[in-house]
Amino acid sequence: MNTLASSLIVKLGCLALPALLLPGLHGAEGEFRLIAESIEIAERGKVPGYALLVDGKRMSFISPVGWSVKPDAAKKTVQLLPEDLRAGIRIRIVLEENGGKPDLKGGLLRQKVLERYPGSKITHEFRCYTSGEEGLAFDIERLVKEKSAVSGRIAFVAFNGGTVEFELTTNTKTFADYHLRFAALLSSFRIDPAASKSANTGRVGGSR
Repeated sequence: MNTLASSLIVKLGCLALPALLLPGLHGAEGEFRLIAESIEIAERGKVPGYALLVDGKRMSFISPVGWSVKPDAAKKTVQLLPEDLRAGIRIRIVLEENGGKPDLKGGLLRQKVLERYPGSKITHEFRCYTSGEEGLAFDIERLVKEKSAVSGRIAFVAFNGGTVEFELTTNTKTFADYHLRFAALLSSFRIDPAASKSANTGRVGGSR
């Protein structure tokens, strides 16, 4: 196995640790729960999916087939990993204190991406869509340990109450193998105004 693959497996493997379970919290505020459920898809019927309950809001998505799905309630993130750990997708929920819908500005988001990954280069910027909302996405390239080329795609989508960040990370040579899975995840993502109970669910993890 080459150095690049080993580096990615070690880094992404750390993200696959068991989810952090927090003490019980009262009410919807502070809630972060991931629940396995069946989602109805036109022409496909029911398929395995997940519901994410965050502070009174209900979100749902379909994970790439065969990928593990691990919530981290403390960071309000969900990490998705393939079996070979050669890529990773992170969903992060950033809530607004005033409960309003953020105004996503391209210049500020570009700055945020570059500050998150110093020395990285934005190679492409484009609009993205999920749950009927329009967002902004950025493709980036960077070096890990000054020798391993890593590519990423980061999408920001605002909703009433905050922002959802979707981030794909993999090595540059295999980026083309995963970006379609990333696009399918965005297409499947839905945001409902309030939490609702599913008829066919199973608790995965989180806090309440």
